[in-house]
Amino acid sequence: MTPAKQHRSTSTATSLKQRMKEERASVYRQAINEAAERVFAAKGTEASRMHEIAAEAGISLGTLYGVIDGKESLVTGIHEHRMHGFLDCIRDARDRHTETLASHLAVLRDGAQYFLDRPDFLRICCRAGFGWARRATASNSGSDILAEGVSIPRELFVRGIAEGIFVDDEPELMVQKMLALKQVELTHWADQGMVMPNQVVIDRIADQFVRAFCTREVQQREAK
Repeated sequence: MTPAKQHRSTSTATSLKQRMKEERASVYRQAINEAAERVFAAKGTEASRMHEIAAEAGISLGTLYGVIDGKESLVTGIHEHRMHGFLDCIRDARDRHTETLASHLAVLRDGAQYFLDRPDFLRICCRAGFGWARRATASNSGSDILAEGVSIPRELFVRGIAEGIFVDDEPELMVQKMLALKQVELTHWADQGMVMPNQVVIDRIADQFVRAFCTREVQQREAK
């Protein structure tokens, strides 16, 4: 084998080993994230221990720390991953409709369904004890994922007010009220054992949204 061929062969082997290492780390990371969601949901992030997460994932503590820096980075990673998914969900919901109210209701319904489909992540959010409306306000001054998630309903409120669909109020405040409404209903669902059918929860949220934000004329139209 010539030196050039030997170099290429060595480079290929090194590249293959690196790719296999990265793929193995990705598999471990997914297993760790899924296990951490279950543990955090059951015990809360503060009370959870890394060895419990490792045991839930079926790996050693050493393997866990070979992939994850620590609990703080794990919590952050889970929230970022889930909120990226949530953002994709409500973008798709918004873009399915051209009519403002239909678009806004789709964002509301699909956004609620996203959390209902991920009960462990919902429990983590409920256990954390933060208000979604308060986080939404804080996110507007930053560049985090929530900023765009807040901008979508805010822009729909602005459009709807101009079209006479929504009552004339401050769009920023309306977003906060909408998030608070959704949080109360989803937290109630979780606290009651998650037995209420998803569609009932979503319909309750949508009905309250129409009563809280739509003009009387629109409310009467939607009630028919």
